[in-house]
Amino acid sequence: AGWFVADQLSHLESLQTLISAGKLVIEAENRPGLSLLDWLHYDYEQIILVDMVKTNLAETGNIYQLKAQEIIGFSGMLSSHNLGVSPSLALAEVLGMNIQNIIFWGIEGERYKPEQEISAEMLAAVAVVVTQIEGYLGRVINAL
Repeated sequence: AGWFVADQLSHLESLQTLISAGKLVIEAENRPGLSLLDWLHYDYEQIILVDMVKTNLAETGNIYQLKAQEIIGFSGMLSSHNLGVSPSLALAEVLGMNIQNIIFWGIEGERYKPEQEISAEMLAAVAVVVTQIEGYLGRVINAL
């Protein structure tokens, strides 16, 4: 789900000025947990993570929005990958890195492989998350 959101965000007209000016970096990572420590090292003003989640607690397409401290308690559940975001955040916190600038959007989904077609529920949720992140970025940029 994160790949789809990143792709759509990178094509939004409203974000092009920020992207061109180097004030907004959009990356799609296969293992966001691994990259998180690098992103924290660069001291970005805001880090937004988006991934598919599998909690078995909600319907496909359900959207979660969590802050870093809330993510740590979820163990490995908030990632579709083996090395999750939660352990990486816990490690960053132990290392004394500031994790307060991290926000996570998760979309409840099912196992997805690149060769599979994404479900209508997931596509609808991706569109909602893109709109939410676009609005969030607007508020963050205006507050700077």
